[in-house]
Parts: sequence; structure tokens; C-alpha cells
Amino acid sequence: MTNRQSNIIFYTVISFVVTAIIVQVTNPEIFADLGKTQEELLLKEAVEKGDHNQALTSYKLLVDERISNGKEINAETAIMYEDMAKLHSSLGNTTEEKNYYLKSLGVKEKLAKNDVFSFANTYYQLGFLAEEQQQYDQALMYFEKALSTRLGDKTEAEHENDGFSTKMHKSRISYIRLNNEGTIATFRKLAEMHVIKNQHAIAKSYYERALTASELTFGESDNRTLEVLDLVNRLEI
Repeated sequence: MTNRQSNIIFYTVISFVVTAIIVQVTNPEIFADLGKTQEELLLKEAVEKGDHNQALTSYKLLVDERISNGKEINAETAIMYEDMAKLHSSLGNTTEEKNYYLKSLGVKEKLAKNDVFSFANTYYQLGFLAEEQQQYDQALMYFEKALSTRLGDKTEAEHENDGFSTKMHKSRISYIRLNNEGTIATFRKLAEMHVIKNQHAIAKSYYERALTASELTFGESDNRTLEVLDLVNRLEI
């Protein structure tokens, strides 16, 4: 091989690499689609077009394939079930929406590890659906589970051999789990359920917890905090 031929090959390879990098930066979906199956590509196309029925059909085929391969108990399957629940919600099929949130919950309950906020959100969505159907006791149960999942086991004792950094890390995680938008929303829903049950003292305590978390999360002058403050004031007894 001559030097000229070697240079041609070298610069061709360099050109290909540079082109690939440019495409990856400007159109990353091109590479993302390379490993997708035909059904996954159909699903992506249906979602982009807003064709909810076709998307549901594709999701069902993909989930059935995962089940037949023994991969149902998997975080990805739980996410797919929740995506299907959202699609049914868009179509107004509340019964199927609840069914798929329950399917997701069933998978998550069997997983060794779960994303706390995602797990709690499943309970929250089930609570919201129960509330819409005026099944208030069931809604209250789901919202309570959403809150306990978010906050974790508060009775867990600290280990004596935990170092300072470990304790600080645990404290930080506990702070984040308590003071965030999702937890505040859950406090508010629990308060609303107790208002419906005419348990105003309990409702007020949940609104107060929501207020404290909102002040720390958004600030005292934020409109979201002021809105919760107004709810607390309305329940003064």
C-alpha cells in the first residue's frame, strides 16, 4: 500500500468519524433509532402523531413480548404500563387508566429497588382517580401510601457506626423527600380528603405541613406558598 493510499484511507476514516459526531449532535435520534425494533419505531411514530390507539396497540405488543420473555418484573415494564395509563387517560378511559396504574404498582411492589418519587406518584395517581370517582376512603388510603413512600421509614434508627458524612447525606435525602412539589401536593390532597370527611383539625395539620414545606421549597412570598397559607387560614378553628 502506497503512502497516498494510506492517507486516503486515514482521511476517509477521519471524515466518517467527524460526520458521525456532527450527526449525533445535530440529529441524535438517528443513532437512537438504530437499535430499535420495528414495533418500537411504530410506537415512536404513533406517539409523535398523537395516534393514541396505535400507540396503545404497539405498547401492548411490546409488553406481551416482555412477558413471554420473562421480563415483566422490570422497572422498564412498570414505566410502559404507566405510559399506557396516560394514553387511556387522554382517551377518557378511566377504567383502563386505573387498570394500568395498578399493573405498574404490581410490578413495582415486586422490584428489589424503586425510584421513591416514581413509586409514590403511582399511588398518587390512583388516589386522584379514586377521588374523581368519589371513592374518598380509597383515595385517602392511596394518598397516605403516596406520602409514606415519599418520606420513607421515619422510625429507622441511625446506625452507631454511621460517620458524619453518612449522617449528613441521610439528612439531606430526608430533607429533599419532605420539601418538594410532589410531597406538598400530597399533603394538600390528604387535607382535602379530611375536609370532605369533616375532620377539619386533621385537614389543617396537613395544610400546615404543606405550608412549611412550601416555604422551604419555594419561599414565603411565592404564590404557591401564599395559596397554601390561605387554605390554612380558612380552617382556623
